[in-house]
Amino acid sequence: MIIKASLCEGLSFLKLTTKKIFLISFASLIIAAAYFLINPYQTSSYNYDLKLGEIADSDVNAPFDFYVYKTPETLAAEKEAAAKKIQPVYKVSDNLKFNVQKNLDFIFQHFLIQNNKTAETIQKKLEQNGYEISLESIRYLQNDANRMKIYNQLAEDLNRILDIGIYPEDYNFPEIKIAKFNRIRSYELSRLYSLEEAKAKLQTKYEQPIEKQIVKEIAELILIENIVIDEEQTNNERERAKDKVLPTLGKVQKNEQIISKNHKVTTLELLKLRSLLKASQEYQSAEIGNHNLMTAFGVFIFSFFQIILLFYIILLFFDKEFSSQPRLIILLASLLLTIFFTILMNDILKFHSLLIPFSLASLLIAIIFNPNIGLIFNIFNFSFFLLFLNWSLQNPIILFVGTIGGLIALKKIKNNHEIYPPAFYLGTSLIIMITAMTLIRSKEISIFIQHLIWGLGSGFLSIIGLAFLAPVVERKLNLATKQRLLELLDFDNPLMQKLSKFAPGTYHHSIIVGNLAESAAEAIGANHLLARVGSYYHDIGKLENPQFFIENDENSSKLHEDLLANESSRLIRDHIQDGLVLAKKYKLPKPVIDIINQHHGTAKIKYFYQKALETKLQCDEKDFHYTGPKPRSKESAIVMIADIVESTTKSLDSFSEERIKKVLYKTVNNLINEGQLDEAPLTLKELETIKSYMLPILLGVYRKRLEYPEE
Repeated sequence: MIIKASLCEGLSFLKLTTKKIFLISFASLIIAAAYFLINPYQTSSYNYDLKLGEIADSDVNAPFDFYVYKTPETLAAEKEAAAKKIQPVYKVSDNLKFNVQKNLDFIFQHFLIQNNKTAETIQKKLEQNGYEISLESIRYLQNDANRMKIYNQLAEDLNRILDIGIYPEDYNFPEIKIAKFNRIRSYELSRLYSLEEAKAKLQTKYEQPIEKQIVKEIAELILIENIVIDEEQTNNERERAKDKVLPTLGKVQKNEQIISKNHKVTTLELLKLRSLLKASQEYQSAEIGNHNLMTAFGVFIFSFFQIILLFYIILLFFDKEFSSQPRLIILLASLLLTIFFTILMNDILKFHSLLIPFSLASLLIAIIFNPNIGLIFNIFNFSFFLLFLNWSLQNPIILFVGTIGGLIALKKIKNNHEIYPPAFYLGTSLIIMITAMTLIRSKEISIFIQHLIWGLGSGFLSIIGLAFLAPVVERKLNLATKQRLLELLDFDNPLMQKLSKFAPGTYHHSIIVGNLAESAAEAIGANHLLARVGSYYHDIGKLENPQFFIENDENSSKLHEDLLANESSRLIRDHIQDGLVLAKKYKLPKPVIDIINQHHGTAKIKYFYQKALETKLQCDEKDFHYTGPKPRSKESAIVMIADIVESTTKSLDSFSEERIKKVLYKTVNNLINEGQLDEAPLTLKELETIKSYMLPILLGVYRKRLEYPEE
């Protein structure tokens, strides 16, 4: 709390409120935190922004020993190649052995079930189940002794052969890996059986031709290869092979040169540079962590000072409205926007830094504030851009100068929302700068084309972002931007249309007040557009009861005769609150709303106050005063003066220069004496200027014209 209080006191000369100090501090903290998080990916000694084929600005030597890591794509490809070299691991399938035995039993069961049937019947039944056995073999097996002899011997031989295993017919290697009992061992194929060898082996135990024939027929039907690929073990072996692939290409020794100055960057050098970056993150991590904290604190101080300096320049050289809290929020958000895009595209997505939409923030500020402030902001935005690009100058300079072209376009055009002129100027400036840099650095045409595409891409992203963001910011914060004020000056605006239709006198009065206020505001350097717009809308509250105001109805006095003086005063006074309701409904900018609220200050409604005295009405004097506040800006004060002067002059019976001048000077003096201008930042010299610029307009409007004689 003590530090906060001291900070507030120390920055009081900048007219910074506690909220503004908090906002600036918070933004600086975000910037410092962002830098702290991405700092491991940067270095103050080496330029990591080099791309393949670019020319290095300086020598880069290894500060310590480190390994050169392969790219993720290369490492993945090598691992896949290593995995493909691994021969499949096989296993002796117990399931297939069981199926063979099951089929054997199934065949012999037919002889038990069909015991009293003919050989032909048994053959037909076997065929129906997919087993083709000759009649001769069936007749032999119908004998119980023969059948039992063959079955027992065949079952025993099958069990032994299948335990050893029958390897696949398409296997072409001399050895085969087989997993048994959680161990993988290599076996020579000669120790195993092929399918034909297994069939032949089954027949060796029989002497009679008929028995050999029966075994052969049954073997053809049921015998299968039972050495199959073990997917789990094969995958494990391949994963082990992948793990054995080294992620590094070799080792770089301390002080070994990585890149030579003026040398074209090769793929291997890029790998070394990226590996150095990775190694620097792990090297002396505790020391680096402390260093990063110190660096982040430095960035906080840098950011805080830069933002304070920017704010003070705007406060010192531009209108007060530009240093308001909403505008400060926009300034801070714009700086953070540039930093966000820089981190996203350069550090996370790894795009070329020329593709970063740097111009977006500066052009947005130029629209929301004005091009002059946009130009100043561009300088400060550039410093933050450099900070987050590790002080690499070439590409930031291209984008910085290119942005100036877009700002010049915004300065020249009347409508800030015209996209084409800024886009053209920005694109042209970027092309010129990229061409110049290419010639200076003697780069190849292919590099020039790449940079040109990236630079124009940056401009395109900035313009698209601007077209989307500018209207959103203006509407969301309800700012009195140049574009918004120009829109409100349009006589086709719904409020102006309504005023001209239902309160024509007030409408005409507001137009003249607008002429007076704009001329005076421009003369003293105030916001003349705001003064005119404020004048147009200052009396919109009279739309609620237009008939009670004499400029709209010459018989309004008769209406007031039927009312008590305090009731008439309330009707007159309420046009301020009614105006505020309408202004908020139609979303008028806050500075315009302030003019509506302040243009009568706390002045007394003298006519009805005098009527109350004459009629001896018992009421509170406060009922005959506007609720205020008094004008707090130059524009509000000018509209107050113009409003009173116009309505007073219009009621004169003589429009001589002397009478009009007297009204003008008397109005200003009365406002000073009554204290209505106490809170307005106007000097006496500026008041004299205001009077001198309003007088010719009043004379032009109300001076009597010459009457030409008829022929």
